[in-house]
Amino acid sequence: MTTEKTAQEPKADVAPNEASPAMPADTLTKYKTAADIAAKSLQNVISKAIKGANLLDLCREGDKSIEEACALVYNKDKKNPTQKGVAFPCTLCINNVVCHFTPLPTDPGATQTLEDGDVVKILIGAHIDGYASIIGETVIVGASTASPVTGIKADLVAAAHNVTELVLRSIKPGVKNWEITDLVAKLIKEYNGSVKGMEGMISHQHTQNVIDGKKMINLFPTTEQHRDKDSTFLFEEGDVFGLDVLLTSGEETKSKSHIYRTSIFQKTSSTYQLKMKTSRSTYGEIVKKAGAFPFTLRTLEDQTKARMGVKECVQHGLLKEFDVTTTCEPKDITAQYFATFVVTKTGVTRITPAPTFYVGSGSEIIKSQVKIQDQELASTLARSLKPKKAKKATNGAPAS
Repeated sequence: MTTEKTAQEPKADVAPNEASPAMPADTLTKYKTAADIAAKSLQNVISKAIKGANLLDLCREGDKSIEEACALVYNKDKKNPTQKGVAFPCTLCINNVVCHFTPLPTDPGATQTLEDGDVVKILIGAHIDGYASIIGETVIVGASTASPVTGIKADLVAAAHNVTELVLRSIKPGVKNWEITDLVAKLIKEYNGSVKGMEGMISHQHTQNVIDGKKMINLFPTTEQHRDKDSTFLFEEGDVFGLDVLLTSGEETKSKSHIYRTSIFQKTSSTYQLKMKTSRSTYGEIVKKAGAFPFTLRTLEDQTKARMGVKECVQHGLLKEFDVTTTCEPKDITAQYFATFVVTKTGVTRITPAPTFYVGSGSEIIKSQVKIQDQELASTLARSLKPKKAKKATNGAPAS
């Protein structure tokens, strides 16, 4: 951490319909505190994502702001300090790059800068006591009310936003995960083939110290991913998920590995007696600094040695890699939204805040020409995510 200052501890101040025996108030508060930190860090990066900005600098800025903000909260227990920090390192993926780009200073991509018109997917996450909130949205460099985005870029961003909002409004206890997959497929058809989902991108359940839980939402399954009983579940009150929506403008919906080297890794539950001294030293530093969450090699003291040390760890299953991937065709572009949410008695509650760059069909910056024709889908998208509160009774009249 970069600071030892102490801020006032967050209070478990949540709406009655959000906290429940399935999700205690203090747990939800930790999720929401992490969400607030991640969202502010995201907005900080977005504000600096302008023409000429360096991607490495932006990634560093995002991670630094997470660490600094986490250092200010949950500091009362000195004997058993609360673990907190980055739950997913800041990544910036431009145009056809799909995910996981966060370079090291020595990597070829470290000198890359933003240009007007770039479609930039920004993702970042924080955790408090192992309760992780990850957030991400897509911005377009140089877009403004004076110079709004139209065409396929606008349709792509709007579609990714609409998929996210549709999913959040369609989940409630008892709904089957594959019902959500079918609804999303129905929405994508509204775009007449110009927009497609990236295959095999999974949205995982979150639990303490876990962001890749057993329950999985597969919005765009591959032909090999069957709807069998092992992959089928019903949403339950208290479930927390990281919803990952990734769309492409291309005909090919599979991704491929990029030439850039992997820089994000995550410790697994596997065990192995490492042979190399460098590997043991690197692994020990990873356990201490990152714990159960994904990390970038930039967080390690000696990145050159770390590159060597992680090889044996990966080879024997102690670490898993988050490869940088791209679309199969360089001309294709992608858009992403990522939201962390909790299932409540009547639906879902956002844990991470709503996107700010594109806020829906009334946007003056992103002007998609596609109108949702299906009335059921349009009605669902138009519905408020927050249920209306019942009016208080007055003069003896019943509440409505």
